[in-house]
Amino acid sequence: MVNELDEWERVAEMASKLTSELCGKGSSGAVQRRVPLWRHDGDPLLLGGIAVHEPSFVHADVGCKTWGAAILLARRIARQSIDISMFRRCVELGSGTGLLGLAAGCALRGVEGASVTMTDYLPVLIQAARKGAQSNGLLDNGAIVPMRMDWFEMAQQIAALSENQGQQTRDAISLPAANYLDAVDRDATAAGNEWEGRVEPTLGAEESQGAFDLVIAADVLYEIEHCYVVALLANHLLATTKSSVGGNSKSYITPRFILTTPLRSTHWREIAAFEAEMAATPTMRLASKDDTTRTNDLDSWISSICDKRSATVLANDQNLARAIDEDAGDSLIYRTYIYERC
Repeated sequence: MVNELDEWERVAEMASKLTSELCGKGSSGAVQRRVPLWRHDGDPLLLGGIAVHEPSFVHADVGCKTWGAAILLARRIARQSIDISMFRRCVELGSGTGLLGLAAGCALRGVEGASVTMTDYLPVLIQAARKGAQSNGLLDNGAIVPMRMDWFEMAQQIAALSENQGQQTRDAISLPAANYLDAVDRDATAAGNEWEGRVEPTLGAEESQGAFDLVIAADVLYEIEHCYVVALLANHLLATTKSSVGGNSKSYITPRFILTTPLRSTHWREIAAFEAEMAATPTMRLASKDDTTRTNDLDSWISSICDKRSATVLANDQNLARAIDEDAGDSLIYRTYIYERC
């Protein structure tokens, strides 16, 4: 009984904090915003910022908001403090509004053969990824490929595939306590969307096995079941061997899984479960782990380029000033993991 009460209090606290963060979003409807990102030298990754389409809370649930973890990891990828320029086949888990995948697509723009597969399970979020890709000039050239993927359907497919291949299978992963089917039922598609009725291609277990040399994700550990399934998916999707860069080049890249998550006081159990699950994956090793806030990350980068770029130019960057103000309102510490195939 005590354990049940503790769990109830924990869920109630999580719900209260989430409601506070989403306050006003439910009534605002779908919006388009631009998120500024900068290269390592201070130049914008994309003039005007990355166009992101945020659906309404009614249609997209928690996927309606561009969360801080996506902003932080997108910034680090844009300025190459996390360098993804050598990767060609990237997949994002739980794209949501799409900022992270779109930033990766922009960072890899012009790289021959590079593409980013953005995945989610709600139709409206797949559409948001598609609209974002189109708005940022990343759709028609194949730089961004939006696809449907339900993690728990995929987990079942992976189990069946492993059994057929004579491999040891993991215990079944149960569905989260939250009823995500309600969100699917009430959405179908957002009214008035130019892709209404479109059937999105689904990423299946067989064709996606070892198909990517980079897996990225941000803020996807908000249910205990997610911690198990995200680790399973990353291991399944990631290539099992190093691949060469540039054809005849003797350079090789090691497949990587990069994830940024907030260290919310309500989610330490999820963090511990994810870390334990990854540690128990024998074909993956932790290459690095670091904790920072959005403010500290931005301040460190600004300090690093002050000797290369005029302080006056930085002071007159209105997008940077707005980013500093927005970061000041986010006190969360974020943890970024980089795992490598071993």
